[in-house]
Amino acid sequence: MNLIDRYFVTSLIIWLVATIESLGGLAGYWSITGNERFSILFIESAILVALFANSYAIKNWVYRHSSESSHRVIAWVVVFALALCICGDVVNFNLPLTYYRYGGIVKHDYLADSVTFFAPGYALFLAVACCLAIDNGTKPKVIFIWGVIAMLVGITSFISMHLSGTGTHVSIVTGSYAVLITLVGASGFILLTAFRNSVIKRGVWLVSIGLVLAAAADGVIGQFWIYGNGGEGFFPAAKYVNWSLYIGSQSLLIHMARLAVWRKKGSDNN
Repeated sequence: MNLIDRYFVTSLIIWLVATIESLGGLAGYWSITGNERFSILFIESAILVALFANSYAIKNWVYRHSSESSHRVIAWVVVFALALCICGDVVNFNLPLTYYRYGGIVKHDYLADSVTFFAPGYALFLAVACCLAIDNGTKPKVIFIWGVIAMLVGITSFISMHLSGTGTHVSIVTGSYAVLITLVGASGFILLTAFRNSVIKRGVWLVSIGLVLAAAADGVIGQFWIYGNGGEGFFPAAKYVNWSLYIGSQSLLIHMARLAVWRKKGSDNN
């Protein structure tokens, strides 16, 4: 297992570009709310295209290094999960610049619409993580216990940020998604536990960090972009912070399919 290969390097470059963009926005060099809006959206679109291209290349890597159908299915699932999340990103771009779609409390309630894509996308990442853990010896009962704890944390987090008067649609969507994304974050710890003595634990660490970062990124959205500042949101600062965390998480999650191959072969397949 080689952690310094072109796929990880590409992921690192993608994340660095996204982070530079975010830091520049936070420092006031440019703004998504200013004249640079479409230039920034173009750069972000290019980042997403590069991310998807790297994910597809990793799928091809899996095909070259394994003929097992389960490995290839996982590779396609990861590609599809990323594609769904990218569709959610496009919704979050809010190209028509419409606000307060579902009531007068939450300004950026268009973010709830993106859950249509993010929820199934992250559910697929969650399913793959749990399958990998089970294949490496984790008992379903252990995953269930982790799941219950994560659900309680997600519910508590949602209650702490929810604003009275928020429309039913936005409340239900964001509340259920808060539980799901907390489960995704918890699956990172499940993976670490499952592979704690594995020869591929360095790769597992990176993917697990990606799962936790995914939860952190959406935590920023919920606490500071949707419900923050009395429903006005701390925009665009929350958007910049979320973007760096989110791209960092996806840049690591796309390597999830490689874990199955590395686990099977237990050697450097690059």
